[in-house]
Amino acid sequence: MSDLFKRIADAVRNGSKEDVKKLADEVLENKVSPIEAIQKGGVSGLEQLGEAFENLEAFLPELMLGGEAMKVLIDSLTPYMGSEKSAFTGKIVIGTVKGDLHDIGKNLVATTLSVNGFYVVDLGVDVSTNKFIEKALEEQADIIAMSSLLTTSAYYMEELIKRLKQEELNTRFKVIVGGGPIDPNWARVIGADAYARTAVGAVKICKSLMGTDVITEMLMGD
Repeated sequence: MSDLFKRIADAVRNGSKEDVKKLADEVLENKVSPIEAIQKGGVSGLEQLGEAFENLEAFLPELMLGGEAMKVLIDSLTPYMGSEKSAFTGKIVIGTVKGDLHDIGKNLVATTLSVNGFYVVDLGVDVSTNKFIEKALEEQADIIAMSSLLTTSAYYMEELIKRLKQEELNTRFKVIVGGGPIDPNWARVIGADAYARTAVGAVKICKSLMGTDVITEMLMGD
């Protein structure tokens, strides 16, 4: 099966959704374990892509295509996993808060999280508190990630955390914040679980949030 896994890895690395869909069908036809196909094929391809990005051999558009191809693979195989564990590290709902239309940094974080094994639901920009909470509940998310580049809109980060506490949802979702004017102190003040300064830092912190209790260092940046 190593040849099939390699072809899947190459298809994801190249961002070819059409090839990925055909290979997913081949996985099912040959009764190959879906989780193995994702981990030994898809994840391998994303790791290659991530390494190429770090070495400046691949760029953001290629990362986005690779992430989309990986989603096709997972969406195609997930219904056939049965009792096998989820292929995702975790599920994250991400968006730029209400009153802010900046999305470059948020897009990079979303793509980097996706490439590193998270299922990412991107709500876009100007996202209201209600929409964050409604989507997080609908998607059964693990983490809510909020971005802001304007000090005037950062207030909505605090509003969301207050709402989660009021509705007794604060133990259901972890909250990570970031963006130009956001710093570790602001994250502490509003009661966020973590703060990240960069996309790579966000990945490390989200993996920690999925695996361990929140530690003080998470609010220190990266």
